[in-house]
Amino acid sequence: MVELIPAHAAGYDDDGAALAALALTAAPVAAEPFAPAPDAEAQLDVMAASGVIQEEINDLHRTWNGILSSGMQERSMAYFYAAVTDLDRNGRLELLITWHFLNRDPLYYAGDSISEEQKKGLQHLCDNYPSEVYGTAYEISKDGTTLEPYAINHANTQFPDLTRLHMRGKKTDGHYIYMVDTQRMPRDESWTSATDRYGIVCDAQILWADVDLGVGTNAHAEGTASVHGEQVEPFYTSMKLLYLNKDVDPYGSEAEAFLRNRLDSGRRVSFVSWQALDADARAALASSWHGWSYEN
Repeated sequence: MVELIPAHAAGYDDDGAALAALALTAAPVAAEPFAPAPDAEAQLDVMAASGVIQEEINDLHRTWNGILSSGMQERSMAYFYAAVTDLDRNGRLELLITWHFLNRDPLYYAGDSISEEQKKGLQHLCDNYPSEVYGTAYEISKDGTTLEPYAINHANTQFPDLTRLHMRGKKTDGHYIYMVDTQRMPRDESWTSATDRYGIVCDAQILWADVDLGVGTNAHAEGTASVHGEQVEPFYTSMKLLYLNKDVDPYGSEAEAFLRNRLDSGRRVSFVSWQALDADARAALASSWHGWSYEN
């Protein structure tokens, strides 16, 4: 049985609220057979030739120059990633671009006195918990000849980390709903020396494809992460189920039930690095698309 949760309780606007609530309360629906895009190779050719990837690479170099000129090169870094998907299963491929801005303060304040193992752990923390995330999306045009911007509607919520998009969509109310787990380590200007715990936040989000890409946040958790050798261990101290406007114990039964509902969401999207795109954009995009079509 489907039970709609009121929009004001979920903290969304109109259609986004209904979809967010439905994604949590709808009974599981058997996945429809996935029909691969019949002209995927031609669409990948259009993507690679569009100039979008080269412009992102140019932006990356400009961003690095900005970091260097600001004197923050030891404390900050930026990268971007790309993934090819068909979120709405209309046969027209999408290109998802995600930028990660890294907070490297844990490494900066630790200095050179720590072991190589500890450095790897801190590097893993910085790489997997970016301080900020943003991105863009594109979709192949209806006539298959161009790559067009595809708006991401994330008003009033955190921009989703599309590298952490799970590929198994649940068809709900005519849309495919996808799970996204966006985890970050915001920069804390009060840090002036090395510490054993670092503040982190995690947003349990959903994404769906319509006239634009809709984004909703179902839960928000905050806590800290500690590094033991090469291992990063997060520990959450607070959690709010936004669709209920309710604070819960991050390790209590209500949080467990919420997370259990998100388990059957498949592998994470097959994203490719800017280095792979710079070396051979067409091959990198094809690799990402193969991961998507294989999973589905």
